[in-house]
Amino acid sequence: MRKEGASARVVGTVVLVGVCWVVVALAGCSSGTGASPDGGLSGEWIVYEGPIDCGDCVDDGGAGNRLVRPDGTGDFWVTSDVPRRKNGWQVHPDWSPDGSRLAFAVDQAGESPPYETRDIWVSEADGSHAKRVFDCALPCVEADDPAWSPDGKTLVFGAFDDARGDADNVRLMVLDLDSGKATTLIVGKDDQRLRGPRWSPDGRSLVLEVQQWSDPGPGGALVSTVVATTSLDDPENVKPLTEPSAWATYPDWHPDDDVIVYSTRPWRELETGPSNLFTIRPDGSERTQVTRFGADGPRAVQPSWTPDGERIIFTSVEGTGFGEPTMAMIRPDGTGLEHATSSGPMFGTHPRLRPGS
Repeated sequence: MRKEGASARVVGTVVLVGVCWVVVALAGCSSGTGASPDGGLSGEWIVYEGPIDCGDCVDDGGAGNRLVRPDGTGDFWVTSDVPRRKNGWQVHPDWSPDGSRLAFAVDQAGESPPYETRDIWVSEADGSHAKRVFDCALPCVEADDPAWSPDGKTLVFGAFDDARGDADNVRLMVLDLDSGKATTLIVGKDDQRLRGPRWSPDGRSLVLEVQQWSDPGPGGALVSTVVATTSLDDPENVKPLTEPSAWATYPDWHPDDDVIVYSTRPWRELETGPSNLFTIRPDGSERTQVTRFGADGPRAVQPSWTPDGERIIFTSVEGTGFGEPTMAMIRPDGTGLEHATSSGPMFGTHPRLRPGS
């Protein structure tokens, strides 16, 4: 499984590097220093994954967490001071409920080559005072997709171990930030992988992506994905909301309502067909299509609700294959489709709008 994970990141790196060339042609890859341009973070900001920039250093093909204002100004690499391995990524950022902190995953060099690990980190909103809050030490090889609980006291994330090349002990974990204690909430069954957990507004349930693989080893293929829910009181009772044929992925729970948004094709499958946004109730009812992009149109992936619950921010992928991802917004009724940055299209993946601003 480790080889599969590394291979997937190489593909993703190619996408970022290729898109960075596009950004150079249109607007130039920003040469931010990692310090906030205005000395603070008042107002609205979008956090997203994007190309790294490091002044006079050479781009090593990695990716970092970036911030940009909704008007397209102030774009900078916010977590530039967080150590990562060469070609490593800082990925899947999430805002704390009050918008004062960020949680994200970081690729680290392993203590026993050729192993590399991915750990969970937390920083202030401006990237300062960053610290590793979960060390994915062997046999753990990846911890990813951190999500803040509504009260800001707990993170939930996915993790797995390496067992002689196979993914093992694939699980969701919860981390109490005050004590630093991490506990396993649920372990995936058979050849499942549990990804992208997100909290319900009351903090009692989770929505997640359940992936089914043909084999846990590096030769395994992704067979299907479903969006499912589970509760903290009975985490083993995972309830699928979608059919495997729907390829439902990247779920997010509305900040104050019982409605979930998701997209219909994981990133690694984008070249195989269209991907659209849907909403659904936690009991599986009221499935509603939000975007209606055809085979020749953009593909909508990685949706998340804006803090007020009025819009959905997502990644819109143009072109063939992995294409050219830019950040977009839309209302849940399918109206108001627009660029997430008012200055025009801007490269970015996994965008999230800052709460509390």
